Amino acid sequence: MSDDHEIVKHSPEEGFDATEPEAKSVWAFTIGSIILLVVVILAIQSYFEGIWNKAIYDRVLTVPGQEVGDLHNLENWRLTHYEYTDPSKTTVRIPFEEARKAFLDDAKAGKTFYPAKPTEPKPETVDQPAAGQPGAPAQTATPGQAPAPGQAPAAATVGGKK
Repeated sequence: MSDDHEIVKHSPEEGFDATEPEAKSVWAFTIGSIILLVVVILAIQSYFEGIWNKAIYDRVLTVPGQEVGDLHNLENWRLTHYEYTDPSKTTVRIPFEEARKAFLDDAKAGKTFYPAKPTEPKPETVDQPAAGQPGAPAQTATPGQAPAPGQAPAAATVGGKK
């Protein structure tokens, strides 16, 4: 290995910077950076909230069209006014509050919409699977009777003994 370059030695008179760092300017830079960071964060948050509120207002709070607004107004009017529901004028729509009041009065008087006497519900029982189903109790075939479907035939008996 050959040394192609020469090592330059510095004189000891050059030395190093022996002065103290300027603490005031370092602190001023640090505080300024923190203040700038807080201002940028607040500006971005304010910008985002403005865009968010505008989007909510445009998509949720405004009526998308005149037809939809008219439909909502018609629905609100029908909830509060009497009206014939068919051209033959045989069926009448009543206001919601009056219908609610009439229903509660009927319920208080014991009238039900579907005429029925009050009955007690039957107690729950465990359903037994049908014979031949998985989990069903095994039934043995009596002599002269065919085994249940899915069961093996009983062992043959000779003279009443197995």
